[in-house]
Amino acid sequence: MISRLIAAWLLERYQLWLTYADGTEGAIDLEEQLASWSLETLRDVREFRKLRIDKSRSLIVWPSGVDLDAQTLYRELRRRRCWNAAGRKT
Repeated sequence: MISRLIAAWLLERYQLWLTYADGTEGAIDLEEQLASWSLETLRDVREFRKLRIDKSRSLIVWPSGVDLDAQTLYRELRRRRCWNAAGRKT
């Protein structure tokens, strides 16, 4: 089972700190992904900073209509073996 996203904080430029219900948390840098033409509107940092969490659909969304799957980001954090809230490697 994949955990649900409970919080997302903006860090520098295109970086987010994500926290999931199972304690998994970590930073994700989305700058490279924004090179995709479908994410072009988010290259404007002011637009990027308008993110919201759609908990019912497990998405990170922007007013421009762009959304990112929070579960994909969760798998990336887990793959990188980020630290959980208890300070143990997960």
